[in-house]
Amino acid sequence: MLTARAVFMGGAIVAATALMGCQAPRYEMNWNRMRLGMTHDEVAGALGEPSSSYLPPPAAVVKPGTPATHAPSPLRGERWQYGDTLSSFATRAVYPEEADERAWCVFFGPDGTVSGFRPPSWADAKRSRDPVDPVDPVDPIDPAERTEPAPVAAPSAAPVQPTP
Repeated sequence: MLTARAVFMGGAIVAATALMGCQAPRYEMNWNRMRLGMTHDEVAGALGEPSSSYLPPPAAVVKPGTPATHAPSPLRGERWQYGDTLSSFATRAVYPEEADERAWCVFFGPDGTVSGFRPPSWADAKRSRDPVDPVDPVDPIDPAERTEPAPVAAPSAAPVQPTP
């Protein structure tokens, strides 16, 4: 026969297990800690180990005749993804060089430090912090993180005159 204490302990274990599943993943909670120039160890310390990663082949390994649009960029290094789903794993199997928009992505440059990062498309309306494919080629930096004035377009030679 079960005692009241055993029933209480069993219920507490079930409740604790259920509540643990409600917490957001570590990478989602710590995403705001991401900074350009972080090392692999710093990223792993902040976000944990990635659910998947991709290391593009060296340019010498690319098959002759590969279209330039499919060749790996010399600016791109390893990519870590967080929050992969079965669907994003399947997409990655077919298109390994493409960063899935449904996953949190961290891009490393050839020097092994963070060169860009982006949340999944469903989590943020902004497209990317990826330096190889920036949001705006003139000003890819988020205005909230800017430490200097944003670049402005050159003014036109003649001022516009109002029409009478």
